[in-house]
This record gives sequence, structure tokens and C-alpha cells, in this order.
Amino acid sequence: MSMIIDRRSSGTRSAANHDRLNRRVRARLKAAVEKVAQSGSIPDLASGEKPVRIPGKDLAEPTFRRDWSAGGWERALPGNKEYGVGDQIRKPSGDGGGRGREGSPEGLGDDELDIVLSADEFLDLLFEGLALPHLRDLAQGEMESSQWQRAGFIKDGSPSRMHVGRTMRTARARRLALRAGKKRELKELTDEREVLLEEIRRRIDAGQDVLVERNRLIELDAEITVLERKIKSIPFIDESDLRFAHSDQQPRPITNAVMICVMDVSGSMGEEEKDLAKRFFLLLYLFLKRHYRAVEMVFIKHHTVATEASEAEFFGAREGGGTLVSPALSLAQEILTQRFPADAWNVYLAQASDGDNYTGDTRIVHEVLLHLLPQLRNLFYLEVHRDSESELLQLYNELAEIFPELITARAMEREDIYPLFRALFGAEEAAHA
Repeated sequence: MSMIIDRRSSGTRSAANHDRLNRRVRARLKAAVEKVAQSGSIPDLASGEKPVRIPGKDLAEPTFRRDWSAGGWERALPGNKEYGVGDQIRKPSGDGGGRGREGSPEGLGDDELDIVLSADEFLDLLFEGLALPHLRDLAQGEMESSQWQRAGFIKDGSPSRMHVGRTMRTARARRLALRAGKKRELKELTDEREVLLEEIRRRIDAGQDVLVERNRLIELDAEITVLERKIKSIPFIDESDLRFAHSDQQPRPITNAVMICVMDVSGSMGEEEKDLAKRFFLLLYLFLKRHYRAVEMVFIKHHTVATEASEAEFFGAREGGGTLVSPALSLAQEILTQRFPADAWNVYLAQASDGDNYTGDTRIVHEVLLHLLPQLRNLFYLEVHRDSESELLQLYNELAEIFPELITARAMEREDIYPLFRALFGAEEAAHA
């Protein structure tokens, strides 16, 4: 692991300091990850294996130190030729003497640390607190599915599922419990034997009879030998110590969800516009794949003609031509009708475009949306790299007053994409219909 998690806070007096330290470091890491998401390249976002930089001062904990200025103190200074033992060294005056080298007027001057996060750690921080809005818990009434999940540990099971760590901890606890009483008794007998030996030496020096004491010594040695044999005979691992990982089937509600991604790949979408659109869809793709197991994704690209595409074709699209938006929305409507009926699926649609559209097509878009929007949990429309609102965005904003599930946003630069993404999927928890 590249990231060290401090878990010493449990049961210590400085628990609050440790907790604050963990929160502070996590907050710094999260801010650094978000900075990468705003300005990094698309491959960086996809892999997540990129160093993030945090100030070194954030790893310091508050501590108490002795104030040496309150009294004298001694220190060995190698190489000193001016002072001898017992000499007092005067403190530097306050006129600037004794100051270190002059620092740079720019920056904080703190050391920074590079922390390399794994892909899982990167994505966990990147999408922390986000959720699909208005996600229904169940599809089609009370349908449920069974899913195998870990369910603790059991004493019997297949050798291949034996949990070594839990078995060793159980064995150690058993040995400590069985040995504790015997070791305590052994110590008592050993102490009594030492006292008895001292008594025998004292009586011999005084010329007194030690027959009784010697007989007791023989009894003590026998009892000590038996106890030591019992302690050694305690097995390192007993059959009762074995623990096996257990899994059972847990009922889970079925949450069917589909995200339809619609991207304009016409000639008016330049490299900057396509980069912004692909950045948004890549964040959406990583977010859904990371947080939801059963979310289907459908990719549609369009210019004057709309086609369903694979992931590779969608993210690698470099096409041109004129622009018609209605064929893409009509294809989405057709796909929903045939494969994802709204009464059985949570349907979401995300659309990215530069807003250019054939003027006569806007009326058709309006008609298609009136039929499509009632079937959607949300429609997210992102307009990229335009100085002013397009006619298409104005239409979407008008419809948003009637259909609150339609949400629009604009992005001018790549730094705008991630904050907009968090605003779309982090404004509220997933609502239950």
C-alpha cells in the first residue's frame, strides 16, 4: 500500500489528535486527486496510478515540548574551539543576528510529499459522496436476487477456506487462557521452593534437623515437574482453534439502471469540444463502474445520423459532417422501448454537444423530448465550449421548467468538467421513488 492509515486512536489519550490528522491528510489527498481530475489527461483519469502531492506539514501531529528557554541546559558541541566546560553562551541579540538564510518570498516553503495512489484508492477519493439521483430501490415490485456475501467465520469447513490469521489468533488466545492459571501456580511453587531452600540453609548453619524441609522440597520438585509438563503439553494449534471463512446467500433488491450516453461527433465539434465531452463521459463511465454493479451503459454517437457504438468506438470517435440531434434522441427512445422499459428500469440519459443543430431540427427535438422525458429518471445535458447559449440549450432550459429531471450545464474549459460532474451527482442522495 502506498498510503499509510494511522489507526492508533483507539483507546489513547491523543485520540482526537490522531483523528484530526487522519481527516486532514485525507482531505489533502482528496483535494489533490480532484486537482488531477480537473487538469490531468484522460489516460491519467482512467488509470488513476498517478502521484499526488500534499504538503509535508500536514503529516505533523500536535505535541508538547519542553521550553528550554526557561532555564539552562547542557549540550556537547563537537569541533568547538571557543568555549570550554562551564562557559555560558550568550543568546543572539534581537537585531537580526543569528537569523538563518533568507528564504524565498514565493510559496509556503514547506516540503511536499508525493503519494502514489492505486487505481482503487484514486477512484474512491475521486467519487466520494456521489450517487445517482432518484434511484429506485426495486424494479418490478418486490423482485429480489440472491448474492453470495461473507458471513463471518465458522468452526467447520473446507481446508481451502481455512482463515490462517483468525485460526492463529484463536489458538494464541486458547494457549494464553490455559497457561495463565498453571503459570501462576508454578510461580507460587517456585517462590515457595526458594524460601524453603533458604530455610534449609539457615537450619543447617544452626545445626538443626532439616528432614521435614527436605521432604517438602521433594514434593515441591515433583509438583513443579508435573506443572511444567502440563504447560508444555498444551498444543500449539488445536482442532477447536480452526476457523473457516463462511459465505451465504443474502437477498438483495434488484436495482436495474441504464445510462444512455449521447455525444455529438459532427464537424462543429473540434478537438477541444470533443475532449471536454469525452472527459465528462469518462468520469461518468468510471463512476458508474466503480459504484454500481448492475448498471448498463449504452453509447450513441451522432452527426446527421445516429448509431449505437461500443466503448472503444465511442471514446475514440473522430468523425465529421453536419449536425442533427433528433436522430440520436429518437434512437435512444427506440432502445428504451425495445430493451429498457421505464417501468422496469431506472433510465438516465447524458448528452454532450456544442449546441450546433440544424434550425429545422429543433422543433423535432422538442417533440421527441416531450415523449422521452417522462420515461427518464434524469437527463443531463452538457454544452461545451460556447461563448453564448445555443438555441438547443435554450430549448432544454425551457423544458427544464416543466420537467425538473432535465438538468443543463455549460463547460468552457477542462477544469470545469469535474466540478460540474460533482454538482450533477453530489447535490443530493439517491432518492427513493
